[in-house]
Amino acid sequence: MRKIILMIFIMSVFLFTLLGAVLVFGQMIGLFALKGSWVVGLDEHLASIVYFMTSIAAFSGYLLSYFKKPKRKEGES
Repeated sequence: MRKIILMIFIMSVFLFTLLGAVLVFGQMIGLFALKGSWVVGLDEHLASIVYFMTSIAAFSGYLLSYFKKPKRKEGES
């Protein structure tokens, strides 16, 4: 169960970081290009996905705190 939650956490952090960067840089380009429709469009279409991924990462990170790492036997690296 811990491995599944860990994979969900890793993927959601990766996705919200990547999509968040796209959102911020896309809006910055729209701002510099004086294209308000880009800024609004990115906010309307991409921001909700980024917020959803952020909440999944937060919730799965919270759940991970309840699962302990398996103890390794002596001699294992």
